[in-house]
Amino acid sequence: MKNYRYIERRNRMIRKIVLWVGSVLGAVLLAWLLVHFCMEIITVRGNSMQPSYYDGDAIMVNKLYYRLHDPERYDAAVLELENGSSVHYTLKRVVGLPGEKVQIREGRLYINGEEQKRFKENILSAGLAAYEIKLGEDEYFVLGDNYNNSEDSRVANIGNIKRDQFVGKASWIVREGKR
Repeated sequence: MKNYRYIERRNRMIRKIVLWVGSVLGAVLLAWLLVHFCMEIITVRGNSMQPSYYDGDAIMVNKLYYRLHDPERYDAAVLELENGSSVHYTLKRVVGLPGEKVQIREGRLYINGEEQKRFKENILSAGLAAYEIKLGEDEYFVLGDNYNNSEDSRVANIGNIKRDQFVGKASWIVREGKR
């Protein structure tokens, strides 16, 4: 009788331990999946997105959004850029969509010949967009919100952004940086 109770208690304890370890491993796996495929927090570096996002702002990036939807005009998007052998993230505003024509002339942004009223200040440097740019079927044109102090699609080392370079959509500011 003693031996039976001992074995029963031992088996119950083993089941509890296995369930506990399984729960912890499941939670760790779920957290990894969320961070890897759904959400991530990144820190903004530089002033190219002021006044929307400041240097040091920590923002939540919805990585799942662009797996289910295409980028839309004026989305704040996190992009993956290659610079030689290194890869880094950058935050920019989507302004030109696939198949559109983008041009900056006389300090104003034009898409398909229509002036975009969203931009209040004159854009001082047209860069590559001084001449009309026809975006390909998977290309986007991006600008920093601080467009007179931003390295974006107007410069040759960034240029038009391909669809597969989109990492996620900036959702909200988690922690404010230097304001």
